[in-house]
Amino acid sequence: MKHAIALLVCLLAISPAFAGDKPNIVFIVADDMGYGDPGVQGGKDIPTPNIDAIAAAGVRFTNGYVSGSVCSPSRAALMTGRYQQRDGVTDWVRPGASHALNPGVPTIADYLKRAGYHSMLVGKWHLGEPEECNPLNRGFDEFFGFLGGGRTYWIKGSEEKTKPYQQIVRQREPIDETEYTTFAFGREAVSFIERRKGQDKPFFLYLAFNAVHQPMEAPKDYIDRFSSIGDGKRRTYAGMLSATDVMIGKVLAALHDTGAEQNTLVCFISDNGGPITHNAPNASTNTPLRGGKGETWEGGIRVPFIMKWPGHIKPGATDDTVVIQMDFVATALNIVGEKPDAKWPIDGVDLMPHLTANAPLPDRMLYWYCPTNGQQWAIRDGNWKLANAIAPKGKPEPTLGLYDLSKDIHEDNDLSAAHPDIVARLKAAYEKWHAETGSDVTAQHSDANAAP
Repeated sequence: MKHAIALLVCLLAISPAFAGDKPNIVFIVADDMGYGDPGVQGGKDIPTPNIDAIAAAGVRFTNGYVSGSVCSPSRAALMTGRYQQRDGVTDWVRPGASHALNPGVPTIADYLKRAGYHSMLVGKWHLGEPEECNPLNRGFDEFFGFLGGGRTYWIKGSEEKTKPYQQIVRQREPIDETEYTTFAFGREAVSFIERRKGQDKPFFLYLAFNAVHQPMEAPKDYIDRFSSIGDGKRRTYAGMLSATDVMIGKVLAALHDTGAEQNTLVCFISDNGGPITHNAPNASTNTPLRGGKGETWEGGIRVPFIMKWPGHIKPGATDDTVVIQMDFVATALNIVGEKPDAKWPIDGVDLMPHLTANAPLPDRMLYWYCPTNGQQWAIRDGNWKLANAIAPKGKPEPTLGLYDLSKDIHEDNDLSAAHPDIVARLKAAYEKWHAETGSDVTAQHSDANAAP
């Protein structure tokens, strides 16, 4: 009897702090962060020890993409695991729009609810303001944040109160949040993790920062940390990114302190590349990539892409496999044993067989349709990328080019004239995908002069 009790005590001591064998899942999304800004991505002037720590404890994909070059499309596909064009989000969702992400398509929060999860969205939604689009009607049990795509980082008078898409809400109720929003979002994410300790359900946390999106606002003490940066806008950007990294650190610490760390999958990305010349430039850098947000150059769609899950993902790994944010959804669903609805097949693939047994991913092409700044599109097949990307100054339309990304990551050397057969094959594949996904359904929402 004594031996049995001792064994039970040992089992309780090593069991996860959160009930069940399904892992907790945390998605962390930065907004408009430059590809080359975090330290782990080669950044030198803005320390990001906590983002770097996720990579040190897991895997960093150097060919990690998002499916849209602006906010809403990228975030829509992250929620559904499907190309956003399939579900009506071709471009960014404007304030007051009467539509957004198809209310019928299940989100990852819907699927995880079926699997017994308790879910919270903290931060930016940007997938629709109508009630049927509200996060609380899209599978989330809790919501703290705002429905729109952008807002100031501090309340300034009554402006936010008169614009529902900017108002900070808890559940559905507007609140007077006076803290710097990046800090408020970190605070609420930590509180959620702490409240879930000892509960009988695993949790899903979607922490969707609006930093480092314009407007350029940061606490003075954070800006002052970067006095060595001469450019004032870059200095403020550094403060904003540093504040975001600090909040990510608090979330990681909460996972550790509550005993949840060992049983939690953490996935980190930026929602698109840093805006360099279009769509609210914020002094970010996408080195060594060309272009930025709102474009189908690599700088608009290739992002920091990091995952960690202790005991399952080898720490400190760098992987050049081509992946996309929809794979987070497929991976999470397969881990918890949920299958996508037959009516809504997903486009992502499960990454765990590759990460645990080095199994190759299924052969696939990746596609982009980005009408924010002209009718841009791209397709990647292996190392080949065919891109109808934003034209050099003086040309009215995007121009078509073929690039070998294994040798030309900056997309300087157009090889289309030397390989017309590859151009024809990829163009035909893209056009077939474009027709199948209904990519022109919401093209009327494109606005090259707007700043999503």
